[in-house]
Amino acid sequence: KFDIVSFYPSITKPLLEQAISWAEEYYSFSPQQIEVIYHSRESFLFFNNEHWVKKENPDFDVTMGAYDGAEVCEIVGLFILKKMSMFFKNEHVGLYRDDGLAVTSGSGPEIERTKKKIFKLFQDLGLKITIDANLKQTDFLDIWLDLPNHSFRPYRKEKDNLKYIDIKSNHPKSIKKHLPQMIANRISELSSNQDIFRANQKPYQNDLEQAGYDCQREFEG
Repeated sequence: KFDIVSFYPSITKPLLEQAISWAEEYYSFSPQQIEVIYHSRESFLFFNNEHWVKKENPDFDVTMGAYDGAEVCEIVGLFILKKMSMFFKNEHVGLYRDDGLAVTSGSGPEIERTKKKIFKLFQDLGLKITIDANLKQTDFLDIWLDLPNHSFRPYRKEKDNLKYIDIKSNHPKSIKKHLPQMIANRISELSSNQDIFRANQKPYQNDLEQAGYDCQREFEG
């Protein structure tokens, strides 16, 4: 499991240029699109009538609040995955924003050598990462994966208090009508079997009930 440190602000213009150049193997960008992408990287911050700029690359920034910040992050992420595919068989590696997960096998020394190669790859791209290796069980986003038992289940951090749309809110009726089933479907997708679904559905049911919903649902295998 790996995490890209400060991913958005660490994306440099040369890295984005490499990612776009690679992406052009699959999509033809127009000159205007390229111009808009780079022009949108110019961000400005004003405070007390003063203009604040980054010390490095003041005319280039990938901000998390920008409308296209996530899209820039995605295209760079895909480029990174392409680079990482040389280390993992059958494309057993994935990345969501700055969180990555890969599956491989080998001895302890082999895994350590792979780690060093990955660190070097990211260093060459101007990025820093942290890596947890030799894991047989781990969480990733909203799922817990268990390789020895060939199972998976929903994952939520301790003391997580989810807030769903209140049944009395002015949101569209169609959204409120289908919300409990949507949540049940998601919990089903994150559960490798019915027993795991039933063992993990209660916290989500409680959160839905607090929002005013009738949420008795069954496992959708």
